[in-house]
Amino acid sequence: MKIQRSLRPLEVSAAEITNEGLRFDRQYLLVKPPTASQPLAEHITIKWRFDLGLFHTAIDKAWSKLTITHTRAQEREVLNVPLTPSPLSLLNAKTFDVNIFGTAAIGIDMGEDAADYFSYHLNMPTRLLYIGGSGQREIPGAAFLPGASRALSIAVNNKLLQPQRIRFADAAPLLITSTASEEDARRRLPPAARGEDVIVRFRPNIHVDVAAEVEPYDEDGWSMLTIKSRVDRAQEVSVRCLFRTVRCLSLNADLAKGGMISTNRQLYGLLAKDRRTNDLFPHKPVFGQYACAGPSGAVLRVGDEVEVTERVVGTPMSPALQQSPIPQENGVTT
Repeated sequence: MKIQRSLRPLEVSAAEITNEGLRFDRQYLLVKPPTASQPLAEHITIKWRFDLGLFHTAIDKAWSKLTITHTRAQEREVLNVPLTPSPLSLLNAKTFDVNIFGTAAIGIDMGEDAADYFSYHLNMPTRLLYIGGSGQREIPGAAFLPGASRALSIAVNNKLLQPQRIRFADAAPLLITSTASEEDARRRLPPAARGEDVIVRFRPNIHVDVAAEVEPYDEDGWSMLTIKSRVDRAQEVSVRCLFRTVRCLSLNADLAKGGMISTNRQLYGLLAKDRRTNDLFPHKPVFGQYACAGPSGAVLRVGDEVEVTERVVGTPMSPALQQSPIPQENGVTT
């Protein structure tokens, strides 16, 4: 989960599904304030500010406070903000229009303490925004279909027809990856680097622990998943996979050092050699699938059981899925 877009992700053992993705996911955003020549607030991304990886996030046990820590700070090390800001505290706050992939949202300014903290560490004027308005924005068609000018209308399936939106995520409520693909990415690295945390660079919301026999990138062929709770056996979550996720230069961030990673460890280029499998974006590597899930209010937990119930027409089933009954005992990491 990433409470704040482009900072280090936060691993949790359970997360609630909403119609905009996981509860709290990407509800905060860092922006450069508008100027006379740029009337919209411009969102700041780790694609071109690798030092955003130096900010770590943590949630307190009461799920009321978000703590942001700069790992190399000599001063102004920590910033605390509410996980769910009080509407009264934001009543007179400034608002900014933000446009991401062609769809807009209102961002509510979180005040001078937060702005001073990030401006100091990033050495440029920066504001911290909380998702405002309805708390959501449309799913951008341009992120899925080059040249599209309209937002997409997406529902989970015929039984769970909640309309899906997003907060400050790029293009979809969820991003799903698998352990088989993670291992393939790790094998591409030099032997001395294969012990590093690879999946943190891909920032998935749901990471599925698949059987050893499942082929890497089997998720390319997933269409629908069912996730059954290990705690509440009556709970069943439907996941609709939408689009093979094309990746960006954020894969080349050295999160520990806050800079660009060495050339032989740059996953963007290593994957681009044979993973340009999205015909709409033929020059970019693919890793994972964008997705949405329902019903809203259901809780996903690490260890929940995942079943692939539908596959994209024309994609072969991995041998492990052919030889064993479905569902498999797969883990879910949110």
